[in-house]
Amino acid sequence: MNKYIMIALALVLVTAPSANAQIRRRAPVVTEPSSWVSLGIGLYGANEVSDGATSSTWDFGEGTSWQYRASFEKVVQNTFSLGGVLTYVDLPFVYTGPSCGSCDAHLDLTTLGASFHAGGGQGLHQVLEVSAGAAFYRNLRRDSDNKPLDPVGGNTDPFFTFGYGFGYTFNPTMQISLVQDYGLVLHERTGIANNQSNTLTQRSTRLNFRMGLGTRRGPR
Repeated sequence: MNKYIMIALALVLVTAPSANAQIRRRAPVVTEPSSWVSLGIGLYGANEVSDGATSSTWDFGEGTSWQYRASFEKVVQNTFSLGGVLTYVDLPFVYTGPSCGSCDAHLDLTTLGASFHAGGGQGLHQVLEVSAGAAFYRNLRRDSDNKPLDPVGGNTDPFFTFGYGFGYTFNPTMQISLVQDYGLVLHERTGIANNQSNTLTQRSTRLNFRMGLGTRRGPR
């Protein structure tokens, strides 16, 4: 009987280290946000664009204006998320066209689109953001007397924006990032000369605060 007991003890001693190693190798499960809300503010600049329907040119010059940004994204895998983004900027520009000859003016430029975010993890990390959707030119008005300028109903164009920068994670639900955006807004070419631009080139440097919502479980 003692012989069988010794054999059983030997088998336990041999298999125990292997079992412990498998337990130690098992990846711990952590709780992560299931979605993110982001708020940002940045300095926005653009060039000029011509509008054939009103025979006008909108020159945004070399100045910068404050742009405000908000997004909501659902996590699809680890540091990747998909969602929607909204931006707004009150833009000063020089309007040249039949409505006022040449005059200082303002307009509201709002964009609404789908967004993709990549980047995260502990501490300092890279950030990549891509968005595309519709840009809305609204409320064109002359500065001197707030007179509406053509097109009075505004205009809607498609846009595409690519952003790259760096972020820092304070804890699993709080991040901050600095991102440089470069984007294009494509205006219609109807009614404009070949040497006139129908593409608005836009750029911005923005600071973002990102907050995680909800929970999802995934490997560390």
